[in-house]
Amino acid sequence: MVSSRSNYSHLFVFVLRKMLLEAIHVVFLGVSAINLLYIFYSCICPSIGIIMKRNQWSLFFLITGVILFIFYLVYTNPFKVLTEVGRFNPWMFAAAVAVNYLGLVFLSASWHIILKSLGFKSSLWTSIQISFTGLFAVWILPFPSGFEIVRAYLIHDKEGGNLGKAVSSVIVSKVYYFISFGFMISLGAIIVHLVNGSAIPIRHEYIWFAVIFALSNTAMFALILSPNRLMNLYQRSPDWLKNQIEKYLYSSRFGLSSFEEFVNEIHESLNTLREKPFENLLSLCLVGFHWSTGAITAYMVSRSLNEPINFWVIVLIYAVIEFIQQLNFIIPSGLGIVDAGLAGAFVVLGVPLEVASAISLLTRLATYWFELVLCGFVSFQFGYREVLSDYLG
Repeated sequence: MVSSRSNYSHLFVFVLRKMLLEAIHVVFLGVSAINLLYIFYSCICPSIGIIMKRNQWSLFFLITGVILFIFYLVYTNPFKVLTEVGRFNPWMFAAAVAVNYLGLVFLSASWHIILKSLGFKSSLWTSIQISFTGLFAVWILPFPSGFEIVRAYLIHDKEGGNLGKAVSSVIVSKVYYFISFGFMISLGAIIVHLVNGSAIPIRHEYIWFAVIFALSNTAMFALILSPNRLMNLYQRSPDWLKNQIEKYLYSSRFGLSSFEEFVNEIHESLNTLREKPFENLLSLCLVGFHWSTGAITAYMVSRSLNEPINFWVIVLIYAVIEFIQQLNFIIPSGLGIVDAGLAGAFVVLGVPLEVASAISLLTRLATYWFELVLCGFVSFQFGYREVLSDYLG
């Protein structure tokens, strides 16, 4: 019976890995382009987001995610491990949650430094509120670069003035995120393979896809931030999209006379940031700290279940899972899919299925569900109820 269950477990992991690899092959090339179009067009054309939020398919995908999550829990049975007397250390888990919350503050502070460098007057607390609101919104209804779009829209709505500054702030923040992402996964692979002399416990295709994904997004966001390329992108856009852009640019909310003026504002903002290397470095480091807190959280969760796993191996696993999460813009937070992927990765390391599932469940509890509660509370408590009501429809 035990042998049969073990065979089923390995079959489940094998099938899951094959499905994920094929999915990566199919969608990888298209995701970066979709991200680029949304970050620019949705910031100045909120009607695109409205169309998405009213799409009834969102409910279908949410239900699908819940069903997948329930199936995953029934199959892996993590509660058997969690109910073992003396197995679970709640204080270590509470510390893991606190570390993850600290990572959210790092992320907000990183963006706040960019905002201050560009001349925005908002306080750190305001930057935290807006960041938490953006996180909460895209967790409820995901779409490409939604976090950046919500932040740019809210900071411009709050302070007015230069739209190009608002867009530039979130794009630069996104670039720093991908730089940190690529650096951490590369560092993890080097330490595991060269320093520790261990075999990388994840298929190399996953590592390469994650690194290439980070580098390609960084390069494309960086290349697009030039007046000539932005104007070329605009000129090659279909007429209906140009009309929508012009409609909002000429509105009283934005007060712009042309798309070229918007492009020039972005160009001026980037020139301002180039003159402040220390602020840029500090912002990049804070994003890196934010990214590392996710891996630290997963490591502390494994320790809370008395299942020590090498930290740098967890960095690699967490990076691949984060990569899968970045590709997802259908099911809220990849519910069920990310959970199974994280558990499957731990099983490959030799962790028993029930224990791997418990680590995955607690990690997602800390990095998704508790974040959802905190960010939702901040969003509704501090004045963003109407914004979220409009966004969520």
